[in-house]
Amino acid sequence: MKRSAIPYLVLAVLLVVTVWIALTNGASHFSLLKMTATDANTLFNIRLPRIITALMAGAMLSVSGAFFQAALRNPIADPGIMGVSAGAALFAFVGALLLPSFFFGKVVFAFVGGALALGVLIFFQPQMDPYRLILIGVALNATFTGIASVFSSTSQVSLGTVTWLGCLTVTVLGILGLIGVVLVTNWGNYLKVSDEQLRSLGLSAGKLRLALLGLAVFLATTSTAVIGVIAFIGIIVPHVGRVLVGRDYRAVVPFAALAGAWLMLAVDTIGRLVIQPSEIPAATLLAIIGGPVLIFILAHKKGGARHV
Repeated sequence: MKRSAIPYLVLAVLLVVTVWIALTNGASHFSLLKMTATDANTLFNIRLPRIITALMAGAMLSVSGAFFQAALRNPIADPGIMGVSAGAALFAFVGALLLPSFFFGKVVFAFVGGALALGVLIFFQPQMDPYRLILIGVALNATFTGIASVFSSTSQVSLGTVTWLGCLTVTVLGILGLIGVVLVTNWGNYLKVSDEQLRSLGLSAGKLRLALLGLAVFLATTSTAVIGVIAFIGIIVPHVGRVLVGRDYRAVVPFAALAGAWLMLAVDTIGRLVIQPSEIPAATLLAIIGGPVLIFILAHKKGGARHV
């Protein structure tokens, strides 16, 4: 067995085990082989859509983070801390108010909000180094979050509020987005060199960057419209991927999709089980993990884009 295949094999085993635990454990525990009608209802109408959504959202957000880092040449870029997800969440709420009977309207408005935040980041990017750009993103995140906090907490969405409609929305759109990702993954490698070198090869750095960012925003905002703002997973998973499978985006992106799916489901399952009957949101657990990881990256990375 090739050494490069080992991380994927481990992830496959972890995914199977975690899905099994998530299906059979929670406020009620049961065997998949011996289920009552109540157990079947819990499984198919509550746990299954939540599990599928966690897997899809984790993959989408992790790949989105990898593309943000490639396009912005910024090792700590992540839609969850740079204001993109917060902008999407705020606009998704507005969409729900204006089009309450049209669920897909939330997704459209979420994309508009994420694109608006991205536009601000792109405007400031040429004027500052990667770490100062993150501060702009954090300020955007705080602004959008502050505006959203004015509204009732009943407007908040999470994995705990997912229905089959939300699950199908994020699954269908996520699959379409990930198909697009497969087609342009290698562009992340192109952006490792300077814009001048790309021009000498007949490539437009601006067009490559815009394509990656467009897909990244689509993936992040679609997920946010369904489960709310999830930060740090887009930083944690790609960086682990670069350690385990190398820096080639043709390896990093598939790893990010699989590892992100597992990590999101794992933290959601842990959050459901540790303080029953209450829950710890996945966003909270990822913040607890992601904060120290971000500090570690900032403390050890030098040269910014060279490490992306």
